[in-house]
Amino acid sequence: MLSLYEGKNVKIETNDGEVFVGEAQAYPSGYGLHEFGVAEEGVEVDGTFIFLSQIKSVEVLCEARKAEENTARYEAVSASLIDGPFRIADILPRRVESESPGQYFAVERYFRQPERLSSLYRRYAEMILRLNCYYDMAVSFDSEETWEFNPDPGSFAERVKNLSGNSFLRAVFPDRNSMIDLEPGDTYATVYCSDPDMLGTLGALCGKSGFFLWEEETD
Repeated sequence: MLSLYEGKNVKIETNDGEVFVGEAQAYPSGYGLHEFGVAEEGVEVDGTFIFLSQIKSVEVLCEARKAEENTARYEAVSASLIDGPFRIADILPRRVESESPGQYFAVERYFRQPERLSSLYRRYAEMILRLNCYYDMAVSFDSEETWEFNPDPGSFAERVKNLSGNSFLRAVFPDRNSMIDLEPGDTYATVYCSDPDMLGTLGALCGKSGFFLWEEETD
């Protein structure tokens, strides 16, 4: 796994909160066993050897100019989609009309309890990660102040699971001109996508994840 980062400029955060930035040199588990008596792969960054089990997240850092170009591209995709048509990925198969019988608001309160939202958001995160298997993805949790390209799956899922306050998830798929937003407190995600291939993939993933993908009916 860590061999993927060989020679790349990375930012590594360890489980105890330390952060290391620099060019990565990856080592196989045999090296760890020979040098440290631990049969585990590792990586050296800025003179420090870090075992895989110590790593919380790894971020590949782009060169400054390339990062600026990528940020501009993600923001352009976002701006082009935000006022356009959208679909809803939801726990319900369609909108609940105001005059509908039943007890929508009581059920909604049930699903919006913190422990259930956390479980729900993990399912959204894992669905989006499965989508990321097919398409490149850039994500922002701070209103597009910063972006992360193809984020570490574990740290991404944890951040989505713990969405709260003013933070929200924006996932942009630049090659497909598509975007998914998830706001804290909501039980649904908003999908901006007109790409047939991606919509087909997302629809299948929604079904397997216990969600429905629908759009407003128009007269």
